[in-house]
Amino acid sequence: MTRIFRDFWDSSLTARLTRRVLVIVAATFLLLLAILKIQYLMERDSLRDATLQMQAYDISSRTIVDESGAPKVVLPEGLHAAYSRPDRPYVYLILDGEGRVLASSHGMEEPLAPVPAQGEDPLFRNVDLSTGIDYYGITVPLGNTPFHVQVAQGPAHSDVLEDSLIEEFLEHSWPFLLALALGISAVTVWTVRQSLAPVRRLSYMARNIGPASLDRRLPEDNLPSEITPLVHAVNTSLQRIESGYRREREFTANAAHELRTPLAVLKANIETLSSLEEVPQLIEELGDIERLVTQLLRLAQVDNLVLRPGEEADLHAVALAVAQQLASMALASGKSIELTGEQGRVPVRGHADFLALALRNLVENALAHAPRSTSVEIRVGADASVSVIDEGPGVSQGDTARIFERFVRVKPGAYKGAGLGLSIAQRVAAAHGGSISVGREPGRGAVFTLKLPGDPPVSAP
Repeated sequence: MTRIFRDFWDSSLTARLTRRVLVIVAATFLLLLAILKIQYLMERDSLRDATLQMQAYDISSRTIVDESGAPKVVLPEGLHAAYSRPDRPYVYLILDGEGRVLASSHGMEEPLAPVPAQGEDPLFRNVDLSTGIDYYGITVPLGNTPFHVQVAQGPAHSDVLEDSLIEEFLEHSWPFLLALALGISAVTVWTVRQSLAPVRRLSYMARNIGPASLDRRLPEDNLPSEITPLVHAVNTSLQRIESGYRREREFTANAAHELRTPLAVLKANIETLSSLEEVPQLIEELGDIERLVTQLLRLAQVDNLVLRPGEEADLHAVALAVAQQLASMALASGKSIELTGEQGRVPVRGHADFLALALRNLVENALAHAPRSTSVEIRVGADASVSVIDEGPGVSQGDTARIFERFVRVKPGAYKGAGLGLSIAQRVAAAHGGSISVGREPGRGAVFTLKLPGDPPVSAP
């Protein structure tokens, strides 16, 4: 019992709905009781008016006018006893046209209300000043005579009627209403709990989903329409989390594989080192490992890149710096780099160092696939875009989606690298709210376009 009471007052959705529905049920019962009370009062007044009409008829039918023209009321024993009670629950008066009392019960000398004019309401409520009794009565004409009959009931009659009705209600109806209220409350609690049972089951299933069971999904069938969008959103989030975990596991496995191979080769070369002539080869192998570790570090940094509000970069200045940085590398391989497009300032919202990292990876990829004695073009657009165009064979339609995956090398022997450059560039673009597209320049090779969002922040001059 204590647990049920505690659960009723906790902050769960079931308890909240139960409390609110029970409040609605209680308010409905109170409203019904108020309606019954109003209906009772209306019926009581209607019954009292009808009773007064009958009472006036009884007095009128038993009133005779003698030879002198004076009215006289002759009542049977039962009515005489009722109109003779000392507490005066019932009274009658016979009035003339001027409103003077000609005959009455209890020897009353003053009328309870004046004679109504033609068309006025014959009902009245007034206090007898001689006794202080509050009367409710009616004044009607006495047949074809110039007289009027005035009858009234005191509060004792009304109280007796009301008390008897309430007593009968309490005696016969309250157990039924109490049982009805308890039944409705029990059905309400059961209905709320059954209606929210799918939510509790989903909560239990969601608690059991962890890193080792990300392939599980919450059922979306036979659910309330209000819950289905939430469950679908949770399943979509679980799908993204599972994909992220899978990529991270694949990334870790690939990174370990990529590191293990050069380390194994380096270890074997060190163990078989016979002269200092082999040291340059070892240094080159160490450079490959350093490059891989640097790319892994850059990829981790890009995954956690968050732009600060108002952070701004000059896309032309970034492209110029990358072209100058890689110029010697291009010349060493018999190639060149050309910077075209917008020559003025191109402001964009972004981090200059990471934008340079993305562009550098695109240019290095272009230099790796461009033939000797050709040029790699860096074209800066006024629409916050920068394109890298080479003279190579281009990218086939089937490889356009794969080339941005981590550790993917479409042509492994074309260049040295772990296949992380394009993935890093794409992550940088996504972190800036942009994208990288790949296509083919007519008459030339591949074109990679880094497009950033428009409307860059306006910086002070």
